[in-house]
Amino acid sequence: MKIRADFVTNSSSASFILTAKEDILDFKIENFKKMGYSGKVQLLTFFRDELKREGNKTRIGDEEYYYTVKEFRLGKTCMLTDEVDEEEITGADFSQFSDEEMWDLINWIAVKGKSQDLYGIGVTQVTDVCNCTCEHPPEGA
Repeated sequence: MKIRADFVTNSSSASFILTAKEDILDFKIENFKKMGYSGKVQLLTFFRDELKREGNKTRIGDEEYYYTVKEFRLGKTCMLTDEVDEEEITGADFSQFSDEEMWDLINWIAVKGKSQDLYGIGVTQVTDVCNCTCEHPPEGA
């Protein structure tokens, strides 16, 4: 897996709502363990645990969901190169990744429009692109 060591200083970003149902994540994690897909297990386990620790719960109809809002860097500021494919993620070992690097991986998947690779995680962009260095999107974005 190719990981870019440097980052572009242009900090375009947008906010995204990430949602998931705990039972779906647990089911996917158990299935991926049986299949030997360590990268997917580590990615989904990290996401589930972070969502439970820092996310929020809500009800839609009779179902309970976790959600969080994250601001992700866009464009070439992501840490993974364009050549990374889903098969590399499947067998990767992310055990040495920091929390920031794991969020960068989720960022890369979400921004690339490959949210189906997150297996049970919903990703919706909720702000326009911010091409500034501010922490929050401009008013009206």
